[in-house]
Amino acid sequence: MKKVKLSAVLLLVFALAFMFGGTSYGEMLDMTTFNEDRITVSKVPRGKAGGSISIKMTIHNNGTKGDNYLETIRLATPDEYESIMEQEFGTGSEEDEAEVIWANKYFPFEADSSTFKEKEINVKPGTSRSVTFTYKLRRDLADGYYQAFFIIDETRSQPVGVNIWVSAYDGSTEDEEETSNLDYDFALGEGQVTPYASYGQVMDFQVNLSNKGLKTVYDVRFDMQLDPDVTKFPFEINEGNYMRHLGVLAPGQTVQAPYSMRVREEVKSGFFPIHYFITYREEPDGEFSEPVDKVFYVRVRGEDDDELSADAGEQERTKARIIVDSFETIPAEIYAGQPFELKVRMKNASSNVNASNIMFTFASEEVENSPIFTSDTGSTSVVVNSLAPGEVTEISMMFKPSPTAEQKSYRMTIQEQYDSPEFKNAKEEVKISLPVKQEPRLNTSTIEVMPDSIEVGSESNVMFGINNTGKVLLYNVMARFEADSIQTIDAYVGNIKPGETGNVDTMISGVAPTSDDGKVKIIISYEDENGKITEVEKEMMLFVTEPMVDMGMMEGMDGMEDPAVDADAAAGKASKSTGIIAAVVAVIAAAGVGTFVIVRRKKKQKKEAEEFDDDLEENDEADEADEDGESREKEGEDNEIS
Repeated sequence: MKKVKLSAVLLLVFALAFMFGGTSYGEMLDMTTFNEDRITVSKVPRGKAGGSISIKMTIHNNGTKGDNYLETIRLATPDEYESIMEQEFGTGSEEDEAEVIWANKYFPFEADSSTFKEKEINVKPGTSRSVTFTYKLRRDLADGYYQAFFIIDETRSQPVGVNIWVSAYDGSTEDEEETSNLDYDFALGEGQVTPYASYGQVMDFQVNLSNKGLKTVYDVRFDMQLDPDVTKFPFEINEGNYMRHLGVLAPGQTVQAPYSMRVREEVKSGFFPIHYFITYREEPDGEFSEPVDKVFYVRVRGEDDDELSADAGEQERTKARIIVDSFETIPAEIYAGQPFELKVRMKNASSNVNASNIMFTFASEEVENSPIFTSDTGSTSVVVNSLAPGEVTEISMMFKPSPTAEQKSYRMTIQEQYDSPEFKNAKEEVKISLPVKQEPRLNTSTIEVMPDSIEVGSESNVMFGINNTGKVLLYNVMARFEADSIQTIDAYVGNIKPGETGNVDTMISGVAPTSDDGKVKIIISYEDENGKITEVEKEMMLFVTEPMVDMGMMEGMDGMEDPAVDADAAAGKASKSTGIIAAVVAVIAAAGVGTFVIVRRKKKQKKEAEEFDDDLEENDEADEADEDGESREKEGEDNEIS
């Protein structure tokens, strides 16, 4: 029994605490020896009395091949809880009142019909599995540490325990911290066995990352934490970082991060916790969250293990290890529906084992039973005669991604079948990740310009819609209007989701008369997820003219005459027109009108003036003839009178 002997002073403090109605804080119990490496917990689960708490643990089956699977796990009942506390951790006795334990000996959970239900785990020997439990905490719990005990495999009754921290109920109707934790939460390794490899071998594995929260997370980044210490990190470090970009994760969605890493030669056998930092955005254009530290376990066999037995299985016999040394695509960026060339350099990573008769087969990830990558030739296999230890060969294949593929990374599995001196028809596979992009697409609805002709200083209303016809989100969409006749203006539209429309509704001011065909440029710009700006140019028609004079003023000036013009009746019509024009110009100048436009047809005016001059000459000749006739007639009358 594990008991803590307290001094007389501590006993006095303990007694005073109960005398004044206080409840001592529960201390953490040492679960390491009790659990015997059957489970591990990365951090102490925390919750608030009256709220929910999530308990995450990794279950290890440390048995050998002859042992059975670990099939189920469940929460211990209150009676089992009390029995474990008494037998394993002690509760004190009347004979020895000095022997007490600083722990809250209260079953901390509210129980219903599903609280003690078994959960199937099916962990086979030599593997591990992560599981998560969520329970309702009692509201009457005080601040402190409590314990949760679980029974693994009912037939064996193997109990394990976890310390939990509970904050006292503060009277609030909602636990904001707990709600936040439920909104954004992740789990690693659900539904998969622990990866295993021997020293010097390549471990090809993937890590299942599940969004256990209630909200969608964006731009998820999954960063493996490296360590040069072989006792903490079992793999050779050949890259600067091992971050994976996993995109958008909806609640309940699980994605896989693939890895292919060589186990160090000097590694010791055992389970190794690999830490991953998970960062994400709560909104598509929001800030990145603080890193969330999660643990994933791998198992390796080191040189310290005994030599293989005579009946060793095929997975334990010596064979070559063929890995992906590097790969590239041409072009570098892969777009849905557009063919690309995949060049993969395969390397025999073995130090002294040859590989021959090698067949590489490329198998694409599938979505709804349809492969993402297809080959125009129909064949996706390549044969290489041999690869000596350390030798590299390059394989080239042409593929075309599905036009409807979502913008994210997809796995390409390279299946290997080859011979080694001691191992015939060995079968292995390695995986690479190929990011596929979608071409952003947009179009505009009918551009409405009201009115389509304005004067300098006036405004016109422009309205139209921008439709996102692609499969990717358009970030920070803007529309800019440019022309010599208008004031340049930017209209912000915002983010437009695939299949949705953003609207432009803005006023444009005329600043100068139109001197061209009246076209105004509309430059629509947007950003991709990396902040790269793309511009699309459209056009619209808008004419800007000089301000026109009030025609009422013109009509009021019809009777005005130039006083300098002779009132001669014969030339009155032309003189009157000239006088009116001169008077209008004089009045406009006096009124301060900046510009006055008179439209004339000069040729017609010249012709009319010439015709008018001819009429005047004819009238003058006729008048002279009449005067001569009258003179001669008068002269005849005078002669008759004489």
